Amino acid sequence: MNLELKSIQDEIDKYKDTHNNASVGDLSDGYHSFNDLYKHRTVLLSMALMKLPYAWKSKLHDDGTMFDGMFIAGAPTPDGMISYHMDLEYWDLFKIPELPHAPKFNGYTEKDVLDRLTKFIQNSTYGRFVNLNNIDTVDRIVREEILPVFGNDLVAQAAFIGTYNSSAVF
Repeated sequence: MNLELKSIQDEIDKYKDTHNNASVGDLSDGYHSFNDLYKHRTVLLSMALMKLPYAWKSKLHDDGTMFDGMFIAGAPTPDGMISYHMDLEYWDLFKIPELPHAPKFNGYTEKDVLDRLTKFIQNSTYGRFVNLNNIDTVDRIVREEILPVFGNDLVAQAAFIGTYNSSAVF
């Protein structure tokens, strides 16, 4: 971070400290506030996840915890899982299956998520994310990371898979 940006960040932090952790959501670049950008990101993510096979949402992390007022949603890519936290007020906007808890977090970073999504898009064929080139990898991730959240409940596992088998995935 350059010196000028560091100075701005320090001022924001000082403002939050002296104003009871006030939100900086109304800060703007002159076009959009942070709040506006967050809402756009959330709506776009809900739309994208509706198109990604085996997308999921949950009100709990794999360890049973969750940040106050939030939920997590994600999907497998050929290079691993991606996920995002969103405000609970957007729960109903995510028209994807609910898991009892999120798949086990394996330490991926924000950069990993962006890299995985970018590569997934670049390697898609004719607008289809899962295709004959990556179906085996995505299937393995679903079996190893998503289905275990249902434990031995084979009906719940089948219902989750059935959600995506009712329409063509590739």
